[in-house]
Amino acid sequence: MTAKNKKAKTSGIPPSPVLFNVFFFFLMLVLPLVFFPTAQDASLVPRMMVLSFFVLCYTAYLYAFHRETAFTPGLLKNPVLIFGGLYLLMLILSVAGALNKVEGLSDITKTGLTLIVIVYAAQLFAVTPGWFARIANMAVIAAFIAILIGFYQFFTMVPGNDEVHLANGRDIITVVKGLMGNKNEYASYLMLLLPFTMYAAVSGKGNRRAAAFTATVMIFIMLVIVAARATWVGVVLSGIVISVITVIYSKKLELSGRHVKTMVIVASSVVIILAAGVLEGGKFTHSKYIEKLGSIIRPEADNNHFRLGMWKITAEMAMDHPVTGVGAGNWQIAIPEYYSRIGLKDKEVNWISPHNDYLWILAEKGVPGVGLYLCMIMAAIWLFIRILRSNFEKERVKQALFIMAGLIGYLVVACFDFPYQRIDHQVIFAILVAGLITLSSTSVAAKQVNVNRQLFFVPVLLFLLFGTVYGYQALKVETHIKKSIALRNAGKMAEALDEVDAARTPWRSLDAPGSPVDYYAGLIHAMMNDNSAAIHSYASAHAFHPNHVALLNNLGKSYYNIGYYGLAEHYYLKALQIVPGFKEARVNLSTLYYTKGKYRDSYDMLKGIRGGGRIPEVKQNRRALEKLLGYPTDSVKVRKHKDKNHKKDPKKKRGA
Repeated sequence: MTAKNKKAKTSGIPPSPVLFNVFFFFLMLVLPLVFFPTAQDASLVPRMMVLSFFVLCYTAYLYAFHRETAFTPGLLKNPVLIFGGLYLLMLILSVAGALNKVEGLSDITKTGLTLIVIVYAAQLFAVTPGWFARIANMAVIAAFIAILIGFYQFFTMVPGNDEVHLANGRDIITVVKGLMGNKNEYASYLMLLLPFTMYAAVSGKGNRRAAAFTATVMIFIMLVIVAARATWVGVVLSGIVISVITVIYSKKLELSGRHVKTMVIVASSVVIILAAGVLEGGKFTHSKYIEKLGSIIRPEADNNHFRLGMWKITAEMAMDHPVTGVGAGNWQIAIPEYYSRIGLKDKEVNWISPHNDYLWILAEKGVPGVGLYLCMIMAAIWLFIRILRSNFEKERVKQALFIMAGLIGYLVVACFDFPYQRIDHQVIFAILVAGLITLSSTSVAAKQVNVNRQLFFVPVLLFLLFGTVYGYQALKVETHIKKSIALRNAGKMAEALDEVDAARTPWRSLDAPGSPVDYYAGLIHAMMNDNSAAIHSYASAHAFHPNHVALLNNLGKSYYNIGYYGLAEHYYLKALQIVPGFKEARVNLSTLYYTKGKYRDSYDMLKGIRGGGRIPEVKQNRRALEKLLGYPTDSVKVRKHKDKNHKKDPKKKRGA
């Protein structure tokens, strides 16, 4: 065996630039463009399915043609993968005690895919010279594609469109069609590309360097335009931390005193300017961007109070289930039980996550689950520290700094958003972690472990096959439900029911917004005045999501329509127990009490509606009930009129 072949055999996979290019070309340039408009969430499930299928094909290729060298056993001793594997195991165990077990399959699939990508990326990095520069060049291309799509929509969208808002003289894209489902997702994706584009701008040459510099500047411009506060915080904190580390290790990086001084001045100036903007917060200016900047530290600004409230009740949920959590994928099913503690309105209850990945994991997997997840993160940080403390060459330390910048940005954004859910974010997270694994050792295969390769390939192939099938089934649910909604709105009830029937699968019970599949069948039957069939569908949906407020209200309405007042009252009250201010449930329950002759209870239900005095129907019904209860005619109106006169003539009030 030649020296070259011997090196290939012990390195894990053959050192083929073609294999490297195919794998990362797909991850960085193809996967972010997977966008199925027919699905409710055009990017999440489609990308999960396509990624599972691609990695399945990649694994099958390695197993068929490079059976002896395709798996590097030494990776099994890396602490990141040890804790990651234990976290995946804990995630699977949490499903056993969950109310809705199938909703945990998405989390299992996504987490397993992330770990597999880490393994394959680390193997390819270890045998590919100049791997970091290759990844950086691909990131520059990916950035240009993403930015061009964003700018095109930014300048072509018509003001007044539902997807354009924030009146500051410019339009703000909230859905980046063809790329991302939300501007926050889009902004954090661009942020995760920044370390690579900045590295290419610093280390590249000629046209590549110019292209990387242009991409970097355009990313910063777009991050300002989309006004995603979590990303702003992530970029700033990441920049501060990396700047401090760079100054501390300036000798290792061979930076001159002049460079260090310039870096300190620039970093300090940026911090001072941003701090001034945060404190000013639009108090003396009319810039929406300054107001957005200031809202970061104001709990009452924008939607901060809703997010803080959601964090509060998520923490309370975690305290109620500290060991096992409520089960993977079950946060959105269990959280409505806590809504009443923060007084959410009926239009504020459609939360699919708490907008904090760490609280999310804690609530669903308990303390052991979040502990293992944080241990995986800390293991990656420990690898970075080991790189700083080792006698590695300057270039390796510099690459580690750029990778850590991206990882810090990810960890910060995870405090305010949910990159843990998004496939493209998890892929870049996996690339960052794999980079630290590679940079922290001279060879991934340095620590040999004797293991039968079948023990790796057979479970991985089966898991990826499962992920592909699950992704297809989940996509089927979203596609058919979306079609059903469109047909129902068009009045084509029979066709809408057929689409709901086609959406049913044992692999998934909820659609993208978190409603059970049979809930939509219930809506259609109710619109067809078939209340018995509606009750059957609603009851089936209730088993999968017992805290779905709209479902409870509609179930009560169907029972009312067939004269089962006791059951109708039960479900109305259950909906109001979750959201006491739920207007529709209060109106329905008021109608029920009126039918039963309980006029006082009917009136009290209407009085509990926020702003009910400004709703003509509610106002009219209240007056009718006041008359039945013997209240003076227009008593409230007369009293307000008297108070108004007293305010206008204070002398009269004093008897002057």
